[in-house]
Amino acid sequence: MSDVQQNPPSLSAREAAVEVITQVLLQQGSLSTQLSKIQGKVDFDHHALLKEFCFGVCRHFPTLNSIALSLLAKPFEERDYDVYSTLLLGLYQLQHMSTPDHAAINESVELCRTLKKDWATKLINAVLRRYQRDSEEIISEISSQPSVAFNLPKWLVKRVKKNWPDSFESIIEASNERPPMCIRVNLDKVSRETYKAWLDEEGIVSRETPFIDSGLYLENPVPVFVLPKFESGFVSIQDEAAQLSARVINPQQGERVLDACAAPGGKTGHLLEVMPDQKLTAIELEPWRLERIEDNLTRLGYQAELIVSDAGDLNNWWDKTAFNKVLLDAPCSATGVIRRNPDIKINRKPADISELVEIQSTLLDNVWQVVEEGGYLLYATCSIMPEENSEQVDRFLARTSNALEVPLNTINSGFAMNISDAKTDHGIQLLPKRDGHDGFYYCLLQKTAVKN
Repeated sequence: MSDVQQNPPSLSAREAAVEVITQVLLQQGSLSTQLSKIQGKVDFDHHALLKEFCFGVCRHFPTLNSIALSLLAKPFEERDYDVYSTLLLGLYQLQHMSTPDHAAINESVELCRTLKKDWATKLINAVLRRYQRDSEEIISEISSQPSVAFNLPKWLVKRVKKNWPDSFESIIEASNERPPMCIRVNLDKVSRETYKAWLDEEGIVSRETPFIDSGLYLENPVPVFVLPKFESGFVSIQDEAAQLSARVINPQQGERVLDACAAPGGKTGHLLEVMPDQKLTAIELEPWRLERIEDNLTRLGYQAELIVSDAGDLNNWWDKTAFNKVLLDAPCSATGVIRRNPDIKINRKPADISELVEIQSTLLDNVWQVVEEGGYLLYATCSIMPEENSEQVDRFLARTSNALEVPLNTINSGFAMNISDAKTDHGIQLLPKRDGHDGFYYCLLQKTAVKN
């Protein structure tokens, strides 16, 4: 068998980054989706640089966009977003990377030629040299703009300030930082103490997560293949807040458990780690995302019933046998995990929140039907927006006579959550923390007998 690659790398990290950023600007898919599509065209040794370019531009997009617009006579049209992406990448290198200024500028000019848009070379050269020369003055002139002062879209700054006035600054700060790398130790295979010792032997410094017994924060991120026994399923990548869901669900032997909206499968795997001997069903709308769940379960060494469907379309998948417990990790604005998905700063719009609230409401009503009497549904989002969380639950309880909220600090599962970061009428709201957990929301609901 030949060792020669059939499809050798064909793009530089900069070329690939411009393609990814352009697709994100055109709303043709998420940053992670676009990166996964193009990485195979880039030399493996340059994957880290590609990721730095793409995540960096998205993370600082509000500021970079404001700088660019202040230097351009008029905005770029969509057909030239590849040139605009080249400009944003050049600005990012000048402002945030150790790339020599001349290299950042010259490479940006050459990228225009690679794109077959020679007309843009003089423009990109002039704009980047102007910024190189007058950066302090330019930043000073636009520093009062919310997009520059807080590095978030103006609408999002207003909502965070309105909803969480006492935590506003810390939320902004956490949302703009590089996220900490948190791993989940598979306690079905090894103790956290033993795994931490294995990390120590590899020179990987870690600290225990304070709120969950399976988590470790790494002092510095590392590639997954460096983690001891990763391919054997001893450890996974998952934020501390997300790890809480399996502990609250607390599946027992033989129980029927549903993981609705299951992709990418982190919580699916964790549920099985907590109790391998359960009857777990995982549902996901997109077939390719369900394949990721299957791959993840194979690595961990577990099995579940996997179904491609809209979880709310009961006629398409439900066999009328009720579930003891359900995890509904609903589609949401992901405003609690912006630091992990910085393209949210580009593509999330205020109207999206209203649409998501309707989707969540419908899912809650429909999925509630599959819960057995006496059973539980854990409603979860990675949002910090009250209309998606406590207000959503409030409306659900008002219209659902057989639903009862179970306070998460009193549940009799051997695991009580006393870590709510903010006052909320229902459930618990975790806000993103620097060097700590992401923003997340949980509310546990029990189905009671229908009231007459």
